[in-house]
Amino acid sequence: GIIHGMKTTVLQDEYGMISPVHSISAGLDYPGIGPEHAHLNDIKRVKYEAVTDDECINALYFLSKMEGIIPAIESAHALAYLEKLCPKLDKKSVIVVNVSGRGDKDINTVIGYEKGKIYG
Repeated sequence: GIIHGMKTTVLQDEYGMISPVHSISAGLDYPGIGPEHAHLNDIKRVKYEAVTDDECINALYFLSKMEGIIPAIESAHALAYLEKLCPKLDKKSVIVVNVSGRGDKDINTVIGYEKGKIYG
């Protein structure tokens, strides 16, 4: 599809219109990917997966409690996917996840998300 003047892979409906998207992370709340990622997807060098906001927040809490590291919400998405990926891998597999960003800047977003679950 075409978005913002760029031909790339986008989430679209059956009519080819750009689909509405949502993520707790503002950095991931976008219906398309850059051309580099679209190319890597086309040549089967990458596979993109999704996790829910709940899975993301649970992963953020888990790393915070277990290691004392508050990951940025974007990184928490990758950590959340580990729960789906690890059971499919050999027990001797080594997984590296780059935890970037500062989760302390996302605390208000997490609090707002939790309040929405309680009062929403």
